[in-house]
Amino acid sequence: MCQDKKIGSIADFIKRVKIDSQNWGLHQSPRFPWYRGEPTTDTALVPRLFRGKYKDDYFENRLLQHFRMQAPSPEYGMVPSRDNTDQWLFLAQHVGLPTRLLDWTESPLVALYFALQEKEPVVWMLNPFELNRLSTPNDKSLEPYNIYALTWITLQDGINIGSESINAAWEGRESRLELPVAIRPTYIHTRMTVQKSCFTVHGNRKEGLHTLLSTIHLISGEHLKKYSIDVKYSEEMLNDLRQLGISEGTLFPSLDGLAKDLTRLFRPDLANKDQAR
Repeated sequence: MCQDKKIGSIADFIKRVKIDSQNWGLHQSPRFPWYRGEPTTDTALVPRLFRGKYKDDYFENRLLQHFRMQAPSPEYGMVPSRDNTDQWLFLAQHVGLPTRLLDWTESPLVALYFALQEKEPVVWMLNPFELNRLSTPNDKSLEPYNIYALTWITLQDGINIGSESINAAWEGRESRLELPVAIRPTYIHTRMTVQKSCFTVHGNRKEGLHTLLSTIHLISGEHLKKYSIDVKYSEEMLNDLRQLGISEGTLFPSLDGLAKDLTRLFRPDLANKDQAR
């Protein structure tokens, strides 16, 4: 799953991603890979809910229920209707609540931007359709619902893999799925739209996605690829991304994002995380 040579330019990154996505057959609309930027870490591709010291009781249902109770305050803006539990989970993840979801994006440049905020940046590329096939029942009539994992569909027979683990989170029970599933969310927040957000939702097993795929002996690179970024070129690539329209201000369309954009432009010496306050 790992690429040996570190990437030092956007051109190199796009070239490698293009070749690999073509090899997967995911280079024409509407079938494209998904991407995630994150630091090199021993919790790679592990949802935030499952990190830290809470091994068994990680308070998932309590977090979600209290979020749904308190978020409708008028100061916080519009929220989903009470019974749309899938949308509540999307919103909770996107604003920073620990959940069983992992953030992905359909844009490789957006993922690269987030990776470049880290000291040891990596970008992962996922084949969401092949991932979902691993959890799809053999019944071919269910395949269209499950490969694209629509969270709002109710199936009379069989498992809808798009909603199974989401429902388990809200009902405080075990999912009938072991592996994560790739789901397209309802865009209920402006940032989700501009970041081209999508998610994977973990089932019963709490390991990182790459670890889970390795344990079932998949062919290397069939479902997931990793691109390590040479940190020496981070600033250069961030500047190139700005020229391509990818920056804090465009990905976080708010006054906070604008302030960070302008600081990086005119006072880059004050732009790193440690000097944010």
